[in-house]
This record gives sequence, C-alpha cells and structure tokens, in this order.
Amino acid sequence: MENNNGSSAKGSVAVAFLIGAVAGGIAALLLAPQTREQIRGGIRRGARDLRERGENLAHDVQDRAEHMKGAASEARTAYRGEMDKRRTPGRTAVVEPGE
Repeated sequence: MENNNGSSAKGSVAVAFLIGAVAGGIAALLLAPQTREQIRGGIRRGARDLRERGENLAHDVQDRAEHMKGAASEARTAYRGEMDKRRTPGRTAVVEPGE
C-alpha cells in the first residue's frame, strides 16, 4: 500500500533498519566477551560522557545567545542614535533611499 510519494515504503524501510540496529546492539552485548560489570561500567561511562557533552553544548549555546543578544542591543542603540541625528525639530525622521 503505497501513496503517491512513496512515503509508506520509506517509512517501512526506516522502521526495519531501526529494528535491525537495536537487535544487533542487543546481540553484541549478549555475545561480547565481557562480564556484566564491565558492560555496565561501559554504559555508565558512556552515559556520563554524553551528559558532559550535553552540558558543554548547552553552555556553548547559552554563551552564543548572550553574545548575539549583546550585539543586537548594540546595533539597536547605534541605529537609534543615527535616527536621532537625522531628526530635525518639529519633523519626524524620514530616511530616503540611498542616504
């Protein structure tokens, strides 16, 4: 049962691939020449590393957002200052193209 764009078939392939990947991972863990404690330790280390990477990424994103916020604030202040210079008493600011 395929619709006009073939998304049903693509979805089935993706699901089959995902199921195969999970089954392969489970088989690898069961057949690995490691003790249960070694496997758990590896999973624990992997989880800890993943958490640290996530925390570092969140910190980097926050730093970049703060930097962008500061740059936007500076640009707004500069724009307002430029518009204030162009105003004359009793007239609203009109910016002509090319000025």
